[in-house]
Amino acid sequence: MSGVFDSYEQQFSTITADITARIGRIPNLTGTEKKTAVGIVQGNLDEAGELLEQMDLEIHDLPQGVRQEMRKRLENYRTELLRLKKEFKQSQVALGGAGMRSELFGPEELHTSEDQRARLLDGTDRLQKTSDRLEEGFRIAKETEEIGMDVMDNLQRDRETIQRMRGRLQETDADISRGSRIVRRISRRIVQHKIFFLIGAVVIIAIIGLLIFGIVKLKT
Repeated sequence: MSGVFDSYEQQFSTITADITARIGRIPNLTGTEKKTAVGIVQGNLDEAGELLEQMDLEIHDLPQGVRQEMRKRLENYRTELLRLKKEFKQSQVALGGAGMRSELFGPEELHTSEDQRARLLDGTDRLQKTSDRLEEGFRIAKETEEIGMDVMDNLQRDRETIQRMRGRLQETDADISRGSRIVRRISRRIVQHKIFFLIGAVVIIAIIGLLIFGIVKLKT
């Protein structure tokens, strides 16, 4: 398992814990304190997102056997980050209790504020759903890219195997060609030897015939 991936996980856990604590305090803050807290949380959310991207890149370098497990953990972290983003957006529009709102606003202003808050929350939900769909599309694209890379690796291995087989076939063809030439040379030598043998046999028979003819002639 990658030590770099484990380090990213520890950093992500630390940042998300800090985000959770600060989100819980934002509704009770006002003015400059609230702006500062919102800025810090937004920066932490961005940093957490960058850590997830680094985890995703690190997964590509892990062995095939552990990729699936690491990818499941990464998806859980993405879900957690989406939840924190949603809570963060809600914390920025959250108001105090009914008594506090009554003191701050009159009845008409309070009603208008509630309507605006409802519309804002509705818009936030729609944005969150859109963000979820984009995240899902990004995840599918990453998985498709990974599958494509695996297919390319398999094709490369198959290509190398075919090239090795082609080289062996060429070597075998060369060996067969050399063997054919040797067989042809041997065949020619066999034919030559047969011809020499026949000529020798004819010569010997002729000599024997002459000797017999000479002997018979001397006797007569």
